[in-house]
Amino acid sequence: MRGLLTMTILNHAVRKVPVLAMPLLMIALLQINSFADQNDKGASAFKGNCASCHGDDGAGTALGKAMQAPDLRSEDVQKQPDAELNKAISEGKNNMPAFKSTLSAEQIQALVKHVRSLGKTKTSQK
Repeated sequence: MRGLLTMTILNHAVRKVPVLAMPLLMIALLQINSFADQNDKGASAFKGNCASCHGDDGAGTALGKAMQAPDLRSEDVQKQPDAELNKAISEGKNNMPAFKSTLSAEQIQALVKHVRSLGKTKTSQK
């Protein structure tokens, strides 16, 4: 009974949505899918290029710590502007190699977004 009531309410609500609102809803859903897709690309690029030193969670591996790779979840990293993170990934920094010849600009931007998500993960673990 509850499912039928919910379905009736949903059907009634959908019929009341103005015709112009539907395309806007579709655009919003595509934006969400695009963001999720970019985050997946960032996670994939991170796993293939960064995780050996920075670890899957950004905290760093033994090798990374020996090379003084920063904890990507830290406030010091997270407070850096996107442009600075992009530059560090593209051109390299300290012991980290440059990735501009192996990753596209889109992949590097996706990595920046992924690094941002690592900072949020650390915050939620507190």
